[in-house]
Amino acid sequence: MSLTNILNEKDADASEQLERVQAIVGSARRAYGNEDAVIEAPRVNTPDGTMSFNHLSAESQVATLRGQIGGIKAAAIEFVEQTPGANLDKQVEELLATSPYFTSVGNGTKFAYL
Repeated sequence: MSLTNILNEKDADASEQLERVQAIVGSARRAYGNEDAVIEAPRVNTPDGTMSFNHLSAESQVATLRGQIGGIKAAAIEFVEQTPGANLDKQVEELLATSPYFTSVGNGTKFAYL
């Protein structure tokens, strides 16, 4: 199942969606060769102020990632159109493997009282 399909599932449990996303991104990172690289989680604007992506709830992470998919798709297509011989799947793999959003999935903070 593609990331787009996973993130757009209706009535799906957000934690389960993130686990499936994490598995796909892990595969992309292994294939790209940066699975041990540390990529810091980005800060995200929220109604309560900015905070690290990994402090968001599972539902908010899914919503944020849903928005990131379009950017990755557009960037990959633009690169392939501008680079003769480029491979679209390899470009998507690179963008996923280096995305601070997608590489931060599963590194969330658990709050005992919130």
